[in-house]
Amino acid sequence: MARLSARLHLLGLIAAAVVPVWLFAAYLLAQYAFTERARFESAALQVARQVSLVVEGELTNLVTVLEGLSKSAALAGGDLNTLHGEAVRLVQGTDRIILLRDLNGRQFVNTELPYGTELPPAVPLSATEVAKLKASQPVVSDVYASPVSNEYRIAVALPVRGPHGESWLLAITVPTAHIRDVMMPAVPVGWTLGVGDRNGNYVARSQLHEKMTGKPGLPEYLEKVVGRAGTFTSRNFQGMTLLAGYYRSEFSDWFYTANVPLSAVQAPLWRSLGAIGAIALVAMLVSGALAYVVGKGIARAAGDLAIRADALGHARPVAAMSTTVSEFAAIADALAAAERALAERASELETVLETAPAAVWFTYDPQARQVIRNRFAAELMGLPTDIRKSFGAPDLVIDTIALKDGHAVSREDRPLSRAMRGEQTDNEEFAYILPSGVERTLLSSARPIRNAADKIIGAVQISLDISERKRGEEQRKLLVNELNHRVKNTLAVVQAIASQTLRNATSLPEAGRSLASRLGSLAKAHDILTQENWSGANLQDLITTSLAPHAGLDRFQLSGDSVWLPPNLALSLALAIHELTTNAIKYGALSTGGGTVSISWTVSKQAEQRRLRIEWREQGGPPVAPAERKGFGTRMLERLLDPESGGSVTTTFEPTGVVCVFGVNLGAPGEITRVP
Repeated sequence: MARLSARLHLLGLIAAAVVPVWLFAAYLLAQYAFTERARFESAALQVARQVSLVVEGELTNLVTVLEGLSKSAALAGGDLNTLHGEAVRLVQGTDRIILLRDLNGRQFVNTELPYGTELPPAVPLSATEVAKLKASQPVVSDVYASPVSNEYRIAVALPVRGPHGESWLLAITVPTAHIRDVMMPAVPVGWTLGVGDRNGNYVARSQLHEKMTGKPGLPEYLEKVVGRAGTFTSRNFQGMTLLAGYYRSEFSDWFYTANVPLSAVQAPLWRSLGAIGAIALVAMLVSGALAYVVGKGIARAAGDLAIRADALGHARPVAAMSTTVSEFAAIADALAAAERALAERASELETVLETAPAAVWFTYDPQARQVIRNRFAAELMGLPTDIRKSFGAPDLVIDTIALKDGHAVSREDRPLSRAMRGEQTDNEEFAYILPSGVERTLLSSARPIRNAADKIIGAVQISLDISERKRGEEQRKLLVNELNHRVKNTLAVVQAIASQTLRNATSLPEAGRSLASRLGSLAKAHDILTQENWSGANLQDLITTSLAPHAGLDRFQLSGDSVWLPPNLALSLALAIHELTTNAIKYGALSTGGGTVSISWTVSKQAEQRRLRIEWREQGGPPVAPAERKGFGTRMLERLLDPESGGSVTTTFEPTGVVCVFGVNLGAPGEITRVP
């Protein structure tokens, strides 16, 4: 049921007495409006009929002139020159033109031009005009543009016979402005009169004649000109609504319209309505003032109660109320007591939720976009707690990306939205990507909130941040996998070194020394990689570490840019440097006191790859020659670098010493290169 204020009830009482008077006045105004409308419609019909009589009288006069000229002896005898002179004398000093033509448009006489002048074709006749002429009836034409002067004119024609019985047409034409001048005395003040031909084109108009003559009328206006006479309302070219009366002539088949602005018809009604409205406004103002004075105290007290009830509903403090109405004072005291009790309960609940080590969200929004969150939830979503809204105030949900098992989860399929649909979520893991780019993994449970009627009115979600636990699990898994991979690779390398060393050794002591040396080189490479968390090794550091146990670094010349090697390649090159150094100490440049070794490396770009080239060049040692049988070191050098991935090893025995060149692809630029 609709509830109204005390002031409105008082106004309703006053209106109950005043409204019947207004209704009676409105009835009288309606009757007056109907009467005025009927009077104007009758006047419009009368004016249209009067104008038609005036114009049709002028057309009849033109027919009379033609009938007189049609009895000329010159016409009967075919003396067209004499006929031309007689016609000129008839129209001399006027804007009329007389012409003689046949039904096909050929002109014989035209008073606008001297006789004998070549005349243009006349305006074609319509089928209706030809039919009336053949029936020996005079014809009034539609408006047309003169072929000679291009002036808009109308014509009255009479069928005549030529000297040999030909069907000719004697016509007299006048400009449409002549028709306008004829009807102007019959135009009442404030009215607009128009004359239209059979095609709906303007013949004459009391206003803007020169602009409108010869042009078609508005279609929405013309379609209402139906039958012999009538009235209607329509818009004109200026967009003004008119009341129009029309009459169609039987003689010319033209229609005559009398138009008056509808605003002029309705002006008396609007004046009366304005007067009654002013009286009604004054009455309402007086009534409102009385209602205001009488209901001021009641309305103020009711408004104060509404403010306090709203404050209670929105968990705001309820202020004490001072009123002279005792019933309202009792209600205000009850509201204040209820507010205090609710504040105590809310404070207890907020304390629990704010201190709980879990993120809590509430929503009463069916779309789950307006949420209430505790402090932990705000911190979890990256909201600054110093400007966060207090608990209990709804806020927009943070726009995040949710993933479950690596697949995107729409907002409708997240726990809080599902709970609003009555679904239950238990300990489900979701990964959330915040707008800042931070990723968090939450273990979430959600439940719908139902009222006493078991209707869902909200939902609650509780989530635990397990991001650190998930990262720890992933890290442990990664480390275990990496350890397994490294151990397998290392054992495979050790197995290969031990197998080849034992196979090629001449004695067990020699095998022990060779195996220990090679495993020591492998261990030093492992030390370098371990220092860098197995991300790779610097090439120069790797070479220096591999050379140091075997000979002084002053016997080596190292040159090249800083190059970062991946782990597998670093191990292979460490073993290769060890074998080359061992061979140089036994047989090459390092076996003499003055021998030296030059180690240089360069990186070049080939297509989409960066290629590393390392050159080992010995100088100052004894003469060298290829061995008759490849030993373990030589075979290992050739197998260290995988040819399928672009690796190559070339060993040459030059007179100055051994030259060994390694080539290997490092990948695309920026892919694995790092300068520590």
